[in-house]
Amino acid sequence: MKRFQNTVTLVTGGNRGIGRAIALRLASEGGKIILFGRKEEDNKAVENEILHTFGTEVQSCAVDVSSESSVKKGVEEALSRFGRVDVLINNAGICRLSTPFEKIRREDWDETLSVNLYGMIYVTRLLIPELRKKGGKIINIASLAGEVGGIATSADYVASKAALQGITRSLARELGPYHINVNAIAPGFVRTQMTEKMSINLSSIPLRQVAEPEDIAAAAAFLASDDARLITGTTLDVNGGLYMN
Repeated sequence: MKRFQNTVTLVTGGNRGIGRAIALRLASEGGKIILFGRKEEDNKAVENEILHTFGTEVQSCAVDVSSESSVKKGVEEALSRFGRVDVLINNAGICRLSTPFEKIRREDWDETLSVNLYGMIYVTRLLIPELRKKGGKIINIASLAGEVGGIATSADYVASKAALQGITRSLARELGPYHINVNAIAPGFVRTQMTEKMSINLSSIPLRQVAEPEDIAAAAAFLASDDARLITGTTLDVNGGLYMN
């Protein structure tokens, strides 16, 4: 099935983990892919993987989403190549493991918020004018941590992900009249480089499973597709039942 054959998707943080899995999933269904990531070598690895496995059009851009100028340059490159973006996946993020609140330094807050929150803001506001032309999808990768106050993560990460969910609802109301769906996905524990140092108690998860990046990619593919055309302003929890809203 080629649900995304005529779509262009931009994935931030697309060179590893959840972002890579989302890029591969949408490419497998015919989508053209734009990858934003800080490390050019990692970007090229995923770009080549997509080209050789699926043969779809793909472009990687060395972008630091915490830098507004870097984001602007990347968006300009992407639009110059493809002329449009239909789906935006705001996935880029960093995570700090549990640290007492009073020991989280100002520079820690600045670093986390600049990537997890302002990165989403910079990319999204540059692409809204493009999405308004024909409609489209925005999907923000939030976190279980933002819903429950964190389990193995610090308050800076929790705050950034909770903010993403609030912005998701705000943008859904604002952009709905332009046929732009805005949703979030809140993963629980996912087997990535970001979580490999965490101690995960499987007995706390009703399904007794840790998610794979491909599980989050499947949720993103659903929300990016026409099957979710009337879903907006929601957070899709993908956590094995660890959190039930």
